[in-house]
Amino acid sequence: MSTEISTVDATLDGLVSAFSEGNEERLMALTGQDDGATKNLLPKLAINYDTDTEDGKSLKKGTWRIMHDGRFVYSDNVIVRPFMRTFFWSLWDSEEGRSVSSSIQKTVMSGDFPDSAGGNKCGRLSKDEIESLPDDDPRVITSKAVNCNQLLYCVVSGTFKDADGEEVILDEVPAMSYFKRSGFMPVNNFINNITSGSSKRIMQKVQINMKTSRLKKGSVTFYVPVLTEHKYLAEITENDKSLMSMFADTIKATNAGIMNQHREAVKLQSSDEDTDLSKDFDATAA
Repeated sequence: MSTEISTVDATLDGLVSAFSEGNEERLMALTGQDDGATKNLLPKLAINYDTDTEDGKSLKKGTWRIMHDGRFVYSDNVIVRPFMRTFFWSLWDSEEGRSVSSSIQKTVMSGDFPDSAGGNKCGRLSKDEIESLPDDDPRVITSKAVNCNQLLYCVVSGTFKDADGEEVILDEVPAMSYFKRSGFMPVNNFINNITSGSSKRIMQKVQINMKTSRLKKGSVTFYVPVLTEHKYLAEITENDKSLMSMFADTIKATNAGIMNQHREAVKLQSSDEDTDLSKDFDATAA
């Protein structure tokens, strides 16, 4: 797994180089758009599930929400332009309301994903591994709780309003947006469709209009993203190239933090194993 982070860094450097050079064929391959081939401060664009603010102001469920100038602003539809797409695995403890582990981010879903708990893919098992174990095996139970996340590093534009109804205009604000479970495939399919067929366009030139659709399964109501193409841009600007580098640096820093946690967790596991072996030896000797 030690080579995975080096591979990811090399891929990110290649992304920046291809983007600066305008090499769209290479860019598509490196970003996974061609099937043939430390904590950051970026605001998060997400679907709002709150019905009111802490001070009692009413909110509409199913709108898009993002933090701007110290407050959340909301909109029914937003314009998103993706620069990078990464994948990572995560495990959340719903009872304790905390993250258990998270893996490094990669631009492709293949290969190992070292995680912060010292494992791979936060304990997600392959289909063959699951079938070889009983349903009540703790590893199977954990695996079912692990999520695959799709993360877009993007710029966001649109007309928003804060909880007081004050209008706020955003113009290509750098942000990131997570998509998992029911939100994963709509985004994945849209990006894949951009690059399919004879057009073979890069996502970095596509402005996407994103709305949401309300769905219900049993007693659970949820919202999924609905994506349509807004506009295809003719060129890449120097500012775009700077943003691409910034997003790459953000991913590198996040991965470096995960790998530090991974190495420390592995050391701790090794220490625990050595202690257990020592106890077994002492018991045998006695």
